[in-house]
Amino acid sequence: MMIPSVPFSQTAACANSQEWTLSRSIPELRVGVLGSLRSGRSALINRYITGSYLPLEKIEGGRYKKEVLVDGQSHLLLIREEAVTPDAQFSNWVDAVVLVFSLENEASFQDVYQLYSQLNTHRSRADIPLVVVGTQDKISSTNPRVIEDMRARQLCVDVRHCVFYETCATYGLNVDRVFQEAAQKIVTQKKQSAFLASCKSLPNSPSHSGGSTSGSASFPGQNRRGSGSEKNVDPKGDVGSGRAIAIKQSILSKRSGSSLNKEWKKKYVTLSNNGSLVYHPSHNDYIQNSHAKEIDLLRVTVKVPGKRPPRAVPPYGPSPGLNGVAKDAAPTESASASLSPPSLVPVEEQPGALSSPRDRGVKHYSALYINLFYEENTGFIIVSSTGQTWHFEAQSLEDRDAWVTAIESQILASLQSCESLRNKARRSSQSEAVAIQAIRNAKGNSFCVDCEAPNPTWASLNLGALICIECSGIHRNLGTHLSRVRSLDLDDWPRELTQVLTAIGNHLANSIWECHTQGRHKPTPNATREERESWIRAKYEQRVFVAPLPAPSPTGPGDTAMSVCLLSAVTERDLPRLLLLLAHSNKEQINTALANGGTPSQPQPHTSLHAACQLGDVVMTQLLVWYGSDVKARDPQGQTAMTMARKSGSKECADILLQHGCPNEVSPN
Repeated sequence: MMIPSVPFSQTAACANSQEWTLSRSIPELRVGVLGSLRSGRSALINRYITGSYLPLEKIEGGRYKKEVLVDGQSHLLLIREEAVTPDAQFSNWVDAVVLVFSLENEASFQDVYQLYSQLNTHRSRADIPLVVVGTQDKISSTNPRVIEDMRARQLCVDVRHCVFYETCATYGLNVDRVFQEAAQKIVTQKKQSAFLASCKSLPNSPSHSGGSTSGSASFPGQNRRGSGSEKNVDPKGDVGSGRAIAIKQSILSKRSGSSLNKEWKKKYVTLSNNGSLVYHPSHNDYIQNSHAKEIDLLRVTVKVPGKRPPRAVPPYGPSPGLNGVAKDAAPTESASASLSPPSLVPVEEQPGALSSPRDRGVKHYSALYINLFYEENTGFIIVSSTGQTWHFEAQSLEDRDAWVTAIESQILASLQSCESLRNKARRSSQSEAVAIQAIRNAKGNSFCVDCEAPNPTWASLNLGALICIECSGIHRNLGTHLSRVRSLDLDDWPRELTQVLTAIGNHLANSIWECHTQGRHKPTPNATREERESWIRAKYEQRVFVAPLPAPSPTGPGDTAMSVCLLSAVTERDLPRLLLLLAHSNKEQINTALANGGTPSQPQPHTSLHAACQLGDVVMTQLLVWYGSDVKARDPQGQTAMTMARKSGSKECADILLQHGCPNEVSPN
């Protein structure tokens, strides 16, 4: 539902709206959407709010709201579309930001960098969850894709490793997922902030910095371990009512987060099976479940100073300081860059190290000192994806290694659980999983429809075919009017889409689009991009290889003949013939109205779309809509195809029509 486009500083104007006031009882999530006028941001929002496609960009921006469910709880999602660079008021208002560019427009892509930079001048970049969106809406034969996957992925790395989605507002690809992702990120961050508020520590920080720091510093000496009175606390004490099961728990030293006083204090630390590490000031606080601070292990890694990870890159790191020993770095934005010395190899072996005879003895001593220090050190560091660090020290080397191993196991379990939940959400039922497998099992679907690469994992929806990842990039460049690309593994698959892919398949698709190759050789899996593109454009854009139409029907000339043939194919449920006719037709022919026919008790359908909905045929309805059937067309009785879908009792046909802008009409009793 759209909120009037007023300056957002006029909060009272929005608050006085009855609709707004009625929704104030549920938590608010504030999402800002930024992008240039050529980015497709307005179409993205309009598709999410209304379910229909509106290609116009709003020069003045807009304000919207929608109720969403996150973690089973209802929230009010407030969306603020900005047409100008973000100012301080916008930056402080948002809980998350969606950055939008068009995949066919270089300028809109470069604008994202400028918008991100401007956003950072008003608010810390670690504060705001980000989602980057590349829109496909305007890609066509005259507007080819210019931003390839590699550049889009690099943008996400540059913009703080945020998530990236390709969307298409014309048929809804990933649109809902963008805003659901933003909402989920906000809720997760708010939960983290709640922990800080309960601890009365850094109340303005959105994440659990607690006693964390953003740089490296020396660890306490071994003489500090084991001096506290809580050393022998039973680690198997009461875990408390309703609490996650603790996998590991004990007293650890933790460095204070104070920039002036980096002292170490003992904490009672628990590692739980829900993927979190929680620390309390004492065992008594743990029992009472008070003053807790939590670290979400889903977005962290654990490091032991001086030890390189198993798949380490060559041993080059920060430039060594005096005598080859890494200096204590001041806190920086990239904390992980200063967590460990360049490497543990002797200093003189490192490229660029000084090699004078006078220095070699000093270096040798320094290298030995570093190695001995790390061998005796019992500390470990947890590093978040935003660069925050938590420094802990165990009671012994064995205890440190046990903690590191346990934390690494829980990080892996959290990642696997996250992937499992994602798959579960996408494949919410056994029947849906079976439907996906049925797509793979359709005739010819073991190989790419264009180059015959084995095990294709992408699909062209309106062609009803599976394609490999190399060919999928070229299909995206064709534009959605020719090929609507979707990933079998990464995207959602509602039932109406699986029905289309299962009903057609590569064998049937090629019997139409690749019937007469005229002696041209089909690309192989090892073909170059140029060879693939030449073949694919000839096949679908120029329709060079399409099977010929059957002998002309005497029913009438021109466009009317095509519309009659389409109606005949639908009423006879002849899918191969319908696909062939669609390959030869255009929007004008498909939407040519039929002359009144039939009987008063059973009139002839006005268009082939009316007929498909009257039959409740989901596959034909979806195909006709994709190929340009007018969902708002009315018959002489004033009925749209929606009325036919309601009469036939086909909810899926009705949903397809609604998604493409058909008025929501209820059929008469």
